[in-house]
Amino acid sequence: MTDVNNQQYVNATGNSMTAAFIEGYGEQQLVQLGQRPVPSVAADQVLIEVQAAGVNPVDFHIRNGMIADSGTHTLPLILGWDAAGKVVARGNAVSQHNIGDEVFVFAPIDRQGSYAQFIAVDASLVVKKPRSLTMLESAAVPLAAVTAWQGLVDDGRLAAGQKVLIVGASGGVGGFAVQIAKALGAHVTASASGKNAAYVKSLGADEFIDYQRQDFTEEVADMDLVLVISSGGDLVKRAFAVVKAGGRVVSTLDDVAPECVARSGVNFSRMWVRPDGEDLAHIAQLIDDGDVRVHLDRVFPLADINAAIQRSEAQLAVGKMVIDLAQD
Repeated sequence: MTDVNNQQYVNATGNSMTAAFIEGYGEQQLVQLGQRPVPSVAADQVLIEVQAAGVNPVDFHIRNGMIADSGTHTLPLILGWDAAGKVVARGNAVSQHNIGDEVFVFAPIDRQGSYAQFIAVDASLVVKKPRSLTMLESAAVPLAAVTAWQGLVDDGRLAAGQKVLIVGASGGVGGFAVQIAKALGAHVTASASGKNAAYVKSLGADEFIDYQRQDFTEEVADMDLVLVISSGGDLVKRAFAVVKAGGRVVSTLDDVAPECVARSGVNFSRMWVRPDGEDLAHIAQLIDDGDVRVHLDRVFPLADINAAIQRSEAQLAVGKMVIDLAQD
C-alpha cells in the first residue's frame, strides 16, 4: 500500500471522527458519543484506525476524577487506552511500521484515548498484533497483560521454580498474570471467587483459593512473590505474612505505610504500569506460542460504552471486555 501522511489521510476521510469522551469528572458523569478532530501525527507516531478497544478499570477511575487535579488531561477527554486496528498513516521518522499493518497498542494514559475511530500513538509502543488473535481479542490484551508482565517480571522478579500467589486472579490482569507466571515456570496459587474456580484453573493455576471461604494466610506460606491485584481491606498487609524473608509483595492498587514494610522483612512495591512496546512484543510471542490465551467477557458496541464501564466498575467481568468499533 502506498505510504500516506496524516494530512493526506485526513483530507481523504474528513477531519472529524466518532469518539466516546467526557466533558467533566465525577461518578455520575456519562461518557458522550460525538465528533472529535482526527488527531494529527507527529514525526515519530503512527495513526491507527481503531477496530477494537479494550475496557479497563482506569477508564472509570479517570472519569471519576482520580487525577482530575493533576493537570494531566485536557477536556473533552477520550477514554480508553487499549487499541487494535490498522496503521493508516505514519510520521516521516517512522520506518518500523507500514501502512496497512495490523497492530495493537497500550497507549499512554496521559493522552487522548482509544474509544475513537482513530488514535495517534508513538510508533515505539505499537506492535504487530498476534497472528493467532482476532482484532477483538487483540484489543483485550495490552494494558492488562503489560500490567501482569511488569508486576511479575520487573517488580516481582519472578523466576522459574519460584512460588507466586496471585490475589485477584479472575479479572483481566489476574487472568494474564496466572498464564504469564506459568509460562515463566513458576508454581502458581491463585485466589478468586469460588464461582470462578474452573475458569482460573483452566488458565493453569496449580492451586486455587476461594477468598470467600478461605483465608490465604492459612493456606500458603513461604511464597517468593505475592501479586495483589484486588483492592481494599488489609490484603497487602496480609500478603506480608505469607512471603518468605527477602521475598516480594507487589500491589497494583493499594499502598502501605513505610513502617509496615520495614517491619515485614520483605520487599514491597506499589507498581505503576507504563506502556512498553518491548513488553507487549514479549506477550504477543507468548500468545502466538500458545502459552497465553484471551478470554473475552463481553463485547459492546461503542454506543454502549457506558454499560461497559458500569460493568467494569461493578467488578463483574471475568476476563476482558472490549468495544467493537467495527460495528459503528
